Amino acid sequence: MKKLLLLCIAAAGLCHAQDELLSEVNPLKFSRDFSQYDQQTALFCAQISEVAYWDERNIKILKEQVNKSYPEYRTDYTLINDTYGIHHNQVLLWANQDFMVIAFRGTEPSVLKDWLTDSKYWNYRNADGYDEELSYLPPGHGGFRRSLIHLMKEKNLIEEIRSIIKKVNPLADTKTYPIYLTGHSLGAALAQLFIVPLEYNKLSFKGAYHFAPPLAVSCQMNAELREKYGNVVYDIVNYKDYVPRAGRNGTAHFGKFYRICDDGYVYKEEEAYVKFRLSEYFNEFKLHALPNHIALLRKKENSLVSINERSKDNKPFPCMELKGKPRVLCP
Repeated sequence: MKKLLLLCIAAAGLCHAQDELLSEVNPLKFSRDFSQYDQQTALFCAQISEVAYWDERNIKILKEQVNKSYPEYRTDYTLINDTYGIHHNQVLLWANQDFMVIAFRGTEPSVLKDWLTDSKYWNYRNADGYDEELSYLPPGHGGFRRSLIHLMKEKNLIEEIRSIIKKVNPLADTKTYPIYLTGHSLGAALAQLFIVPLEYNKLSFKGAYHFAPPLAVSCQMNAELREKYGNVVYDIVNYKDYVPRAGRNGTAHFGKFYRICDDGYVYKEEEAYVKFRLSEYFNEFKLHALPNHIALLRKKENSLVSINERSKDNKPFPCMELKGKPRVLCP
């Protein structure tokens, strides 16, 4: 599907996939109020997370198409590519004069460096005397923290953000210009960790959608982050995807927890995990894939009204029939 879409965009022609993408990245459909789930905003963030996997040539073509379709907005982007040493991280800054969505690219199955980052489950926290700018980086998954630190220190991520804000809106106050975070898989993990450094650098974090987010932030800080940011952060997990619950080593998510069930419907649930039969893990890669999330999130049955209707019966896990005692993270 991605190759077909890129061919359509490169030819500047029309096809159904291109029309869907351009419709779902329409800035007018992006709700800047993250206090409640919004289907169109979730799709916007998911699509920008998908675009973060693209090469820059195709991202540039998409930007041109967006500006042609929505000329009232001045959309631009910066793609930061970090391939130094063991690191293989990319960040897409997708911005217009009114707001920015920062999408961290996720794990690419063919890239060994990504798997090495994912596998470093041990938890770290900053030692005394650590770099002041990074002193507020939440403790958590060692591999994810190292990747984010490198992006901030060696790729000047904060300054790149300020720079593109001024590019799309020279009159904007960088302290109040709205910034939203998103990402898939490894990218969602980096987005979770980046909220606090973003605000520490006097940039205005307004909300996040995380797709298939791994466990990244340690339990010791989880409650604080949940209280401060949990009302504007959404963790969207496919019901039998192993990645969002791998390496449960004192880490958890802190956003509102939404689970895509086996019927393709989204439910708002408590965050907990149950044991599955070995055979049930075989669908993991399909369920983890971002295009799978996008296809299900756009179903008309997954509007906010429908989700709330399905999830209001006070069952803690309406999506799944429990086969054992649920394990609650950070009890």
